[in-house]
Amino acid sequence: RLSQRHTGKHLAEVTADCLRQFNLEKKLHTITMDNATNCDVLANELAILIPEFHGSASRTRCFPHTVNLIAKVKYCSNDNPLTKIVNRH
Repeated sequence: RLSQRHTGKHLAEVTADCLRQFNLEKKLHTITMDNATNCDVLANELAILIPEFHGSASRTRCFPHTVNLIAKVKYCSNDNPLTKIVNRH
């Protein structure tokens, strides 16, 4: 459990420590994260801490998270009739 703010730098430090603890730093090829800004920072900072990791080039954005964001825009807008029905109750 993290006790500090979830800044990208802090997350990178915790991730690097965990990878080192289990001797996995040379086995990390990619990391899947959502689209939050702190994840951008995490990828770049992790490349500094773990030279074998190639930063944002090795980051995969979570496809289901992206689909969820698109669905929210499409189906949760105020123009959608379903949203109007749900908001009445």
